[in-house]
Amino acid sequence: MPLTRAAAESGWDKGHLSRVERGHTKPSRELIEWYDDSFGANQALVNQLMELDAAVRAGRDMSQRDLRRHVQPVLLGGSVPIDHHPDDRAELVGETVPDGTQVRQDETFEKTWVLRNSGERPWCNRWLTRQGGAGTPGHLRSPNRAPVPDAAPGDLVTVTMSLQAPSQVGASTAYFKITDEAGRLYYPGLESPPIYCTIFTVYEL
Repeated sequence: MPLTRAAAESGWDKGHLSRVERGHTKPSRELIEWYDDSFGANQALVNQLMELDAAVRAGRDMSQRDLRRHVQPVLLGGSVPIDHHPDDRAELVGETVPDGTQVRQDETFEKTWVLRNSGERPWCNRWLTRQGGAGTPGHLRSPNRAPVPDAAPGDLVTVTMSLQAPSQVGASTAYFKITDEAGRLYYPGLESPPIYCTIFTVYEL
């Protein structure tokens, strides 16, 4: 759906919708519900948002427990990596398969994201890791993770992943975040929006 039409029908500002769809701004529950209704997703987008929020909260709680105990973070997805630094930043600058692309049932396709190291710390041995269930029935299927190339500050890198549309017709979204090899989030807060892919599964193109 074009942004101009989405803004007119939803009541949200076009610029805000653009930032949400590019992964620069975290959408509200109300906006997700509007997308869910508009794409006929039958609560799939809302449920995935709830899964993502729960995963992020779990990661934040784990990090706080680590700090209270004054120990290194344990190797569990969600806790802060050892080399985590407040000057670390990542920015999504481009992608293939635009949000809302129509894909046939069970079709496999490749999605590529272009990321910029927009912080002041080098990236080394990082991964783009799925948040929520990677193989949950009715959801967009994907590998659990894909490697993020090492990058100096200012560098652009590309991450490509093979995904598969669900069997059910309707909208489906997969969320990802940058982690270390153990699955610990580099940007654990809800203020750091995930990288995602949203498609609309159809019977035939």
